[in-house]
Amino acid sequence: MSYLLKIPFLIGLLGLLALPARAQQPMLPLDSVLRNVRQANPTLRQYDARARAKDAAVAGASTWEPPKISAGYWMTPYNQRPIKEMNNGQGMGMQMVSVEQMLPNPAKQRAKRDYLASQAAVEQADQAASFNELRARARTLYYGRVVLEKKLKVLDESEALLDFLLKIAQARYPYNQTTLASIYQVQARVAQHANDHARLYGQLRQYTIGLNTLMARDPEAEFAVDTLLPSSFAGPYPDTAALVGRRSDVRRLDRSLAVVRLSQQVEASRRRPDFGVRYDHMNGIGNTPNQFTVMGMVTLPFAPWSAREYKANTAALGYEARAVQQQRASLLNDAAGRIITLQSDLRVQREQLLNYEQGVLPALRKTYQVTLLTYQQNTAQLPAVVEALDAWLMARLQYLDAQYELMTLHVRYDQELEQ
Repeated sequence: MSYLLKIPFLIGLLGLLALPARAQQPMLPLDSVLRNVRQANPTLRQYDARARAKDAAVAGASTWEPPKISAGYWMTPYNQRPIKEMNNGQGMGMQMVSVEQMLPNPAKQRAKRDYLASQAAVEQADQAASFNELRARARTLYYGRVVLEKKLKVLDESEALLDFLLKIAQARYPYNQTTLASIYQVQARVAQHANDHARLYGQLRQYTIGLNTLMARDPEAEFAVDTLLPSSFAGPYPDTAALVGRRSDVRRLDRSLAVVRLSQQVEASRRRPDFGVRYDHMNGIGNTPNQFTVMGMVTLPFAPWSAREYKANTAALGYEARAVQQQRASLLNDAAGRIITLQSDLRVQREQLLNYEQGVLPALRKTYQVTLLTYQQNTAQLPAVVEALDAWLMARLQYLDAQYELMTLHVRYDQELEQ
């Protein structure tokens, strides 16, 4: 009789080796996801348009003021009658046409051209900083999907084992070798697995929609992920010079500082004079001869009443430059602190994973195997097997949560170093 009861154990174990495979979906590695985000995300595309807009504005830096044309009477008496009586019917005065053109100072144009040309670099740095954030978000979602796939696989294996135990218990029940309460306990645990599956599938669907949104694809598009997780890494702490070369937000502040300096030069160039030329042509009325005037003009921006504005703006931009420098120093200081903290967290998390791999998981797996063996030999009860299986399952899920925490720490570490 005991031999016959062992047959379902063998059938169940063989069934575990032939779990149904899920439908094949197109594989999308992490590199492909990041490349799609880089090429298609509309948040990044807007920076390209803004940079082109800044470059297009440079062409207007060499613009001259529009010419001024005027026409009318010049030095013409209101009452021509007495003059005509004295001059045999001929009047007096002039009809004048005037043309005036201001000539911009080349130094002012160069300063404005340099200022406009520097603004596109700020947009490019903003794009790099935005991509760094989107890349970190995509990696977090991708690793979340990987861990969820592994969790679902663990749940599938655990559910198959529970089904196996349920069949054995149902086969033993007629022989009074198990209790009805134990059978109900296993059935309840199988039903709980269904809830766990639904919850994990819901999270997986959310991560898939998030990744598709970042790639500007159909949110409902299905794809498979590469479940090979990268090995843990806690690299050497980079010095400040390395951070300056890596971080796009630091480069953005550097370029913003350059823009402030160039804007300051634009304001300072306003102290330089502008020049102009004016030509007047006058047709005489009556005996008045035709006449003309040619005049050159120069502005005097250094006059005290006209110099207040650009002097104040120049001083204000100097303080703005100091503020950007302090912001840059603060950013580097905070980044260095975060990197050291993340390195410490990575080491601690790696130690926890090693404890799971070398101690917790092997011990709980052996506990389940021994308990299952004793149950097979009728020296243990079914609840003990279910409890051992549940403890092993929870530990495996906690191990995957620890792996995900390690991956998110990696993502944050790589985000700080922009790698």
